[in-house]
Amino acid sequence: MKISAARVTCFRLPLVAPLATAHGAIATRDGALLEIATRAGLRGFGEAMPLAGFGLESFEESQGALAAIAQGLLGCDVRELGAALARGGEAAPHAPAARAAADCALHDLAAREAGVSVASLLAGGSATRAFVRASALVAALEPEAAALGARRLAAAGFDTLKLKVSADLEHELRRIAAVRSALSRPIRIRLDANGAFAAREAEAALASFARFKPEFVEQPLATHDAASWARLRSASPVPIAADESVRDELSVRALLEADAVDWLVLKPAALGGLAAAWRIAELARARGVRVVVTSFLDSAIGRTAALQLAAALPGTATAAGLATGSLLAGDLASMPDGALLAVPAEPGLGVRPDLDALARCRSGASLELAA
Repeated sequence: MKISAARVTCFRLPLVAPLATAHGAIATRDGALLEIATRAGLRGFGEAMPLAGFGLESFEESQGALAAIAQGLLGCDVRELGAALARGGEAAPHAPAARAAADCALHDLAAREAGVSVASLLAGGSATRAFVRASALVAALEPEAAALGARRLAAAGFDTLKLKVSADLEHELRRIAAVRSALSRPIRIRLDANGAFAAREAEAALASFARFKPEFVEQPLATHDAASWARLRSASPVPIAADESVRDELSVRALLEADAVDWLVLKPAALGGLAAAWRIAELARARGVRVVVTSFLDSAIGRTAALQLAAALPGTATAAGLATGSLLAGDLASMPDGALLAVPAEPGLGVRPDLDALARCRSGASLELAA
């Protein structure tokens, strides 16, 4: 069951409204869709969607890396998944977003060939979840608007909400307080700083955030230095999570060995794919550190891949940051975006691009390759 053809198609997805982060506002998401196929007609899909500020390759670099990976995958047998994944890694060692696209497409194709879901393939036959709880993002920047958004999300069934926070601590405290006051039932709150604080600022911010009892504060530090993270954790009254600092297995090992974090945020699209995210989750579990799977403002392809990972991971389920489709003004496929996400049970990823949708958001000519 060898790969006989590949196609790379670039696309652009605008957001409904710009999303403010410590790295700047995000108004659009540029991506490259990889499709690989066998002569028997089976197809697998993945996408590369690098994002500025996360230490990934540029979009242009990702395009080039994905072309090289696609060429290298021609002739690979999908039944030898490990070897195919290794070949993709060798073709683009410094392009994790491009590797993630190939990893997803290979898992999709291998699972289709085996007649199982990607979650079952990842879990190696162990039980997987049929549903995954999702958290939701409160994107509004002003306190009153944030409170209104939080009430709407709670009414829609979400039990975990996330707010991105900036270095303007006084403003953010008013905003978080407004959200807490607006909620009539117990709701978990997560705060995401996207590396907004230096070390001393982070200590003060975490001390101020403590009264709101966040489930965790994500990426409080701009630095990736494990020793700095360990010092902050030892002084922190709230759990802290690493996101941008979760770059690869080496960076994760450094954080874990330093006892520097309580949580790791797993974004398969930024880590080189599902296989890499799975290995990192295993490292975390061995050290008693919890993990949460989130999207990377992906299309439905990437979000479904992350959903399959969340469904396959063993241990206590936690709300995954996958209800982000509503932030996009367009998408490559249809995927529900609610508080409880059903995991596709059919063979493979469980989603494929809608050709009309792809045509609407396509940017540039496709690259066609054949063995």
